[in-house]
Amino acid sequence: MSGAVGSGPQGARTAFAVGGGSTRGDRGTGESGRGGDGGRNGDSGRVVATETGRSTAHDERFGRMVGRSPAMQTVFDMLGKAAPSDATILLEGETGTGKEVSAEAIHKGSPRRDKPFLVVDCGAMPPNLLESELFGHERGAFTGAISSRQGVFEAANGGTVFLDEIGELSIDLQPKLLRVLERREVRRVGTNNHVPVNVRLIAATNKSLREHVAAHKFRSDLYYRLAVVEVKLPPLRERAGDLPLLVDHIVRNLSAVDETTLSVVRSTQFLGALAQHNWPGNIRELRNYLERSVALHDFAPPRSASGVVSAPGPEGAVNIGQPLREAREAWVSAFERRYLEELLRQHENRVSAAARAAGVDRIYFYRLLWKHGLQTREPSMREPDDVA
Repeated sequence: MSGAVGSGPQGARTAFAVGGGSTRGDRGTGESGRGGDGGRNGDSGRVVATETGRSTAHDERFGRMVGRSPAMQTVFDMLGKAAPSDATILLEGETGTGKEVSAEAIHKGSPRRDKPFLVVDCGAMPPNLLESELFGHERGAFTGAISSRQGVFEAANGGTVFLDEIGELSIDLQPKLLRVLERREVRRVGTNNHVPVNVRLIAATNKSLREHVAAHKFRSDLYYRLAVVEVKLPPLRERAGDLPLLVDHIVRNLSAVDETTLSVVRSTQFLGALAQHNWPGNIRELRNYLERSVALHDFAPPRSASGVVSAPGPEGAVNIGQPLREAREAWVSAFERRYLEELLRQHENRVSAAARAAGVDRIYFYRLLWKHGLQTREPSMREPDDVA
């Protein structure tokens, strides 16, 4: 994996130097694990889509994604058929359902697999910077533009561009993106010249773009150009049957996991408790919960079956095998995380609203989210209803 291309805000654009090979049946770590996948078919891997676009659905992997539930098998089949084409794909799903991992798997399963795979978070920067990030700019186009710079569509020539949080794209930038899709060309900020581009576009959103179109917040023509293939990624609560598989993949890829820990996380009692949780953060929340549980050797349920956050009871709160300071820090950390999860759930992942309800500054609230692995991007100049 290479560093970010360009000079945009850190984390806004990411470039992956991906190897060849098919995605179906990759021996990676799964959407739940760490590290890269090998990019090649495993012996027992899912069958690669044929030249006719058909594939055999009898395995539980697509790239680094794992799942054997009917919902995920349907997703895998659709992605497997669409991957070898150049069709634009729109991924819809809640936060943490694996949209970026899906996009990466699509890229690896396409003829463009040896070319760049660039990621831009449309909600991570203000519109004026996003325009330069996407389309590039010429020297002197604006204050601070001391040199010309390629946009992401030029930089990804021959490869794939993944636009995350496409629903955050301002109404002024939408016709410019539409031009890229229809004319396959871009115009840098500060010039009237158009540059041809050869990229495949994959977009993702955690909102309903159809509702945005109805509310006149998103152009209908752009929506239909994005949703050539529309795939909805199911939330974890709708694929509870995948929990044993996901838990096993996540824990097996953590460092220094002993057999005792493996037996605990594979137990019927532990998995049953996880199935009672609503998982508003989906796979990301599950991964963070398991990492914390393994690190602290605390396998208490993430939240009561009723969904109401409560302070840990005496059994879960006291660990006399730890020094007082460490035990206290672990208890406070567990409380903070559960408090943040419940607050975000009640405010539909709107960070500013949750921060106001907590009575703290938004930046401090972001720091708490980062601390507990619930927030992956930096605070930005977004509207007050920004989403975690």
